[in-house]
Amino acid sequence: MASETSESNDDGLISVIIPTRNEPLIQLLVDQIHRFLSSTNHEIVVVDKSNIPQKLESVRVVAQRSTGLGKAVLEGLAVVRGEWVAVMDGDCSHRPEDLREMIKLAFNSDLDFVLGSRYVKGGKNMDVPSRRITSKFFNSLARLIMGIKLSDPMSGLLVAKTRVFRDVSLSPIGYKINLELVCKALRLGLRGAEVPIVFTARRSGESKAGVHEGIRTLAYILAIRFREE
Repeated sequence: MASETSESNDDGLISVIIPTRNEPLIQLLVDQIHRFLSSTNHEIVVVDKSNIPQKLESVRVVAQRSTGLGKAVLEGLAVVRGEWVAVMDGDCSHRPEDLREMIKLAFNSDLDFVLGSRYVKGGKNMDVPSRRITSKFFNSLARLIMGIKLSDPMSGLLVAKTRVFRDVSLSPIGYKINLELVCKALRLGLRGAEVPIVFTARRSGESKAGVHEGIRTLAYILAIRFREE
């Protein structure tokens, strides 16, 4: 499924897409993003699948029609106006100050995407021990199977040119759409870099990950590697 983005985007605008499902601290995150990006032309699009629709301020809320975080990102891409797109989690595990540094690099370079990394120098993974182990395992597996040198293709925090989403064909399974985008972008010869981030444990709500999602992640990695474009 290819992403559906507008053929014309606003130069210098960054569109932040945040998929959510029953995230109690999403307004806090939105407010923090506005504060850290106060000097940057930006918009925030929350694609929401909550049991009770979110009522948020200073943000565009899109009621998600499909299922899954990856599909939520595609729905967000259909309405964004920015020349650049950022994708981040809605549970406050990604810090807006790290996003700001990624945007600075993206805007001041000839890169096509910038990936947040927990595993380059200066990065940290402050999640609970079991999730740190799982993260390391699937990152290593993805890098091995796909033959990529990025340290953290599954961090979930990404800034990319909007046109990159048009240049690749995305068929997301579960929540690792950024992994698919980065791998396919590298296949096309596009350029990317990693920026250290601090990944924190979620402060509230329930994790959407589990054994079933782990199996889906493995299937997704294999599909990206071997599926025909």
